[in-house]
Amino acid sequence: MANKHLHIVLVTAWYPPRKSVAVNRMLAFTRYLDANKFDISVVTMLEGEAIQEEVNGNIHIYRESDAQSIPLLKHYQSENRLKHIVKVLWNIAVRKLVPTPHKAWLHSVNKRLNTINTAKPIDLVISSFSPVEAHLGALKFLNSNVDIPWIADMRDEMSSNPQIPESTRKRLKYAERLINQRAQAVTTVSAPILDDMKRIMSKVTLFEELRNGFDHNIKAKIEYNQVFTMAYAGTFYGPRKPHTFFDGLRLFLNETPCKVKVQFIGTHHNFSIPSDFQDFCEFIPPVSNDEAVQLMANADATLLILNELERRGVYSGKIFDYISVLKPLIAILDPTDVAADLILETKSGFIADFNKPEEIKLAIESAYTIWKSRTPMQMEFEKITALHRKHQVKKLEGLILKLLQP
Repeated sequence: MANKHLHIVLVTAWYPPRKSVAVNRMLAFTRYLDANKFDISVVTMLEGEAIQEEVNGNIHIYRESDAQSIPLLKHYQSENRLKHIVKVLWNIAVRKLVPTPHKAWLHSVNKRLNTINTAKPIDLVISSFSPVEAHLGALKFLNSNVDIPWIADMRDEMSSNPQIPESTRKRLKYAERLINQRAQAVTTVSAPILDDMKRIMSKVTLFEELRNGFDHNIKAKIEYNQVFTMAYAGTFYGPRKPHTFFDGLRLFLNETPCKVKVQFIGTHHNFSIPSDFQDFCEFIPPVSNDEAVQLMANADATLLILNELERRGVYSGKIFDYISVLKPLIAILDPTDVAADLILETKSGFIADFNKPEEIKLAIESAYTIWKSRTPMQMEFEKITALHRKHQVKKLEGLILKLLQP
């Protein structure tokens, strides 16, 4: 085994040219698994006019069509709030009417896996949720090839997600039972979600926390803007909105009258901005991940808003980029969950309970004081460096090799 490349297949809906935190996770898998040990085939979704099949070094990419009978609508960060809401409602209705909206892609995945395996035998399959069709397409193939090990990458919760409708929960519970019968290993993004998977997947042998992370080499600069500038990158959806941030900002400005700027990078304008803050807010169109990171690095503080307090183990994919640029992080979230723990561990920011504007005011004030005094925070640089995605993929590599031991 040591003298041959192992053939790993990654089944995921999220791969370039698509853009998302999930894409960045999948790219890290293919980018940092040792090219001297592994050949990787990626089976993913065809997006627009993308090339259907391409080879990049040791990575062979197959993009399969997702011909939906009733299509799910895609969201674009430049669209207005009304259009965004209409698309959300449409997609909810479609998922109720069509239990498996990516069924055609599921069958294409199974067919492609059989073709790949015939041409070059597969040593191990990794499939990544969501959508669940990635797991189900892999499972259809794996049930006919029982000697091939399977790693089910969950990323986030499946049936335990409190924000999904009951009909979706039932379908995901069924999928979890199928995965439990066949998978050898399960991975997720955080320890609380992994613990939940251990409870659900009692027959699975191995479990591994594979956090997301940052994946860039942008050097942080200790520079300051003329106006105190806070940067938020990403979207707001569901109950996650910045209303309590604006409440805290108002308290801060009442006590400390000054000019501020809030930059929303690639953010859907699907929330209300108080009229007195309209001139303070700047919406920057969607940019590449590296460009977004550079904008964060150019700000005086970064802004993280997480209000999903009923969920445990929620880091938010952007937290690692925020921490990596070494600017004070104003973190508005659940102070008892993993994101707050990471910020405290790395000494990278100031934590405020999402529901407590007074705490938010104090977090903004702390970051503002650093900007005004031109005194950088004393962060844990070694711990921050360790958040690079390549270190997490080393854990994945170890898991693969453990499963393939003779």
